[in-house]
Amino acid sequence: MLRDLRDWAARRPMTLPEGQLPIPHSSDVRMIVWAFAGTDLVTGLVIDAVLPPAGRAIHLLWMVFSLVLSLGFCAMTARAPHLLDDRNLRLRTGPFRELTIPVEALGSVRVTHGATRGYGLRGVPDEDGAVACTVGSARNLVIDLEEPMPIRMRKGEPVLCRRIYATADHPGEAARLISRSRTGRAKP
Repeated sequence: MLRDLRDWAARRPMTLPEGQLPIPHSSDVRMIVWAFAGTDLVTGLVIDAVLPPAGRAIHLLWMVFSLVLSLGFCAMTARAPHLLDDRNLRLRTGPFRELTIPVEALGSVRVTHGATRGYGLRGVPDEDGAVACTVGSARNLVIDLEEPMPIRMRKGEPVLCRRIYATADHPGEAARLISRSRTGRAKP
């Protein structure tokens, strides 16, 4: 996270492996975290003005920790897009795990809007054979697989998955790109 924050602050370009196309995601979650970081900063300055001098050092450390954590999360998710190449689709969720799907296993991909409670790689409670792989609860892509694929969850037995819910900043463009990858025509 600190490396991503440093690279993001220095405006270093992301270096992606050869032949991999980025699919950005989670800009909505980053905007919320940015808003909380801004509010936290303003509130912290007001609190700092009323604290006795002995408490200001501890409060300053807490503010720096809070801002580094918030901005680091934003940098980490911005610098970890989903990756697509001619062999795999890699759905990434920053610190909350990732999922790699072989391109030949991909079926249909479509845009749909909804939510699945939680974050990271997780099962969808009301749908057997479905998992969600998102930073937040919002989802806007549905990926149906040609054949069920076993997916290992953090806890419990692997799930035989037929459908994967994900998110992308531009879901229509992402769906077209992923669909074209099945025929070997994935280009930006």
